[in-house]
Amino acid sequence: MKKSTKIAGIIFLVLAVLDQLCIITGHDACRFFTKPLLMPALAAAALLQLLPEFKGKLTWLMLVGLCFHTAGDTLLLLDNKGFIFFAAGLGCFLIGHFFYLAVLLSGMGGLKGWKEFLCLLGPLALAPVLVSLFGVEWPFSAVVTVYAFTLMIVAASGVLWKLRGKAFASRIFWGGIIFIISDSLIAINAFAGLDFWGRGPLVMITYLLAEWLLVSGMVRNRISTHPKP
Repeated sequence: MKKSTKIAGIIFLVLAVLDQLCIITGHDACRFFTKPLLMPALAAAALLQLLPEFKGKLTWLMLVGLCFHTAGDTLLLLDNKGFIFFAAGLGCFLIGHFFYLAVLLSGMGGLKGWKEFLCLLGPLALAPVLVSLFGVEWPFSAVVTVYAFTLMIVAASGVLWKLRGKAFASRIFWGGIIFIISDSLIAINAFAGLDFWGRGPLVMITYLLAEWLLVSGMVRNRISTHPKP
């Protein structure tokens, strides 16, 4: 691993620890300085690992996805000022996942065999069920269902990678699964009004772990399967 990538990774880790301390100590104002920098730090680590050898459309699609997730992080910091900020933050994360999927499904072609069809049909059937458990009301339930389906497809992409023999498939799968867990912890509070001690720190721990798994999986796969030009 390049030294510059290690430095960027350390910065990401330090910011993650500082953000956790802000949550635990209740210093919410400090999070405006830590949380919006988390994804840019992760993006910097990814970019430094990929460039200059591995550049092109897939690299930039991943980075655009991280940019939208940065916007989502910032908007969710303002969700106490109105539901519009929560909805906008969710929208940014949804768009970011679309860009992730553009990378994850690149070059996959059509579905082959019943196992791969289950990767699509499973999320299609489970997403409405998951959303109904949180009691999300219409019309926002439609948007949340699309979001849940998209997240499940991200996790299912890891299964597709495994079936196709692509490297680092497990990181994509578990990144998607842990992302679902993280967002479910947000949903139980936002829609069901449930809360418990430690939920806030746990949301961020699972979120950051999911982002790292997805980004590192995409980066390492690209490096391991594509020879240097």
